[in-house]
Amino acid sequence: MPIRRTLPPAAAPIYPRDILSGLSGLRHGRQELDRFKTGLKDYFGVQHCFLVSSGRAALTLILRSLKDLKPDADQVLIPAYTCYSVPSAIVRAGLKVQPCEMDPNKLDFDYTQLSRLLLPPAKLHEPAKPNKPKQTPNPFLAIVPAHLYGIPADMDRLRSLLNDTDIAIVEDAAQAMGARKNGKLLGTLGDASFFSLGRGKALSTVEGGIILTNREDIARRISSFLNKTPVYIPFELFKLIIEAVVLNLFTHPTLFWLPKSLSILKLGETVYDPSFKIRRMHPFQAGMAQNWQRRLKKFQIIRKECAKFWSKLTEGLNTNELSCIKHLVESDVIRFPISIKNPSLRKWILELSNQKGLGIMPGYPDSIDAVPALGGFFPDKDFPVAKQYARQIITLPVHPYVTKSDRASISDFILKAFSK
Repeated sequence: MPIRRTLPPAAAPIYPRDILSGLSGLRHGRQELDRFKTGLKDYFGVQHCFLVSSGRAALTLILRSLKDLKPDADQVLIPAYTCYSVPSAIVRAGLKVQPCEMDPNKLDFDYTQLSRLLLPPAKLHEPAKPNKPKQTPNPFLAIVPAHLYGIPADMDRLRSLLNDTDIAIVEDAAQAMGARKNGKLLGTLGDASFFSLGRGKALSTVEGGIILTNREDIARRISSFLNKTPVYIPFELFKLIIEAVVLNLFTHPTLFWLPKSLSILKLGETVYDPSFKIRRMHPFQAGMAQNWQRRLKKFQIIRKECAKFWSKLTEGLNTNELSCIKHLVESDVIRFPISIKNPSLRKWILELSNQKGLGIMPGYPDSIDAVPALGGFFPDKDFPVAKQYARQIITLPVHPYVTKSDRASISDFILKAFSK
């Protein structure tokens, strides 16, 4: 790749002062972690908060806790189009993945299929007690709605489907920290929720995960698991600090061309890997999160302004070739997704954008059932809408590094593409 200004597809800037705050957190130790937890509980209005090494680690611990509460259930329902980290965490928790088809008009469950999946199991009658039907245990432990790219899932509709069940709702708000729907903060609408503080999310501490819940039973078990969870060893901490410095330098568009040109880094790739580490968050990460509410609000304002610009741009394009995700304008997205119906046009846009460093990227590479390690579990199921999203979606950057000049360049490029 030539040396040129190159936009990352998503970014939450890490500044030198954030790294210095992280180093200060090393001195304060546990006090720094408690400060961060207290701020999160106050902001989200929840009773319990836990800090871990990643969003995947957070989901794994939630699911293990739920499994303790409901030992007979072992399946977790997820969208068939989502980040591969979600099935990675489910398998890491020792559970089974059950994808559900997507709505063709918005990045959410197909609720018709979901309602069929959630039908109560058939009742079996005990021979000795014919008047007392025995309910077959529901195989579903939890359902994980995802606010993909920051677009809110329909939590009210989901809750209405689950009113009479003991299936837990674990809100995947990894990409939606600080976002709201109808005035309610995403991440406060389920039985438990998690956020990611990895690079490219709404806020970053290099890596990190947050668990929120108001349920005492879930909180007790998560706390028990965390007591047995290791901390970062010195080498891992050193690596974390170095990564923070590298991200500060090389996420900036003037230097991002370098890491992007190194295929060994696998930037932008979605990887299924259930062997990830699970650690308690380090005070360095909590220190990096100082003033997180102010930073989060600042990044939100920038992202929303950029998303409105892309919304206005896409309104005037040829709708025979493009479709926008419904309800996108009102959402606080970390990437702006659109669907390109023409495969050759989509390929041309992605290839030329890569050459020009415009930060336009595809979404997830395929539906969950296509993950080689999982494919054998769904031999009789198909998810055509999820596969369509994987074939059609591209995302436009909305992060704070996107300047007005960048928006003009991307806009000219997109207009040219659709005039071909």
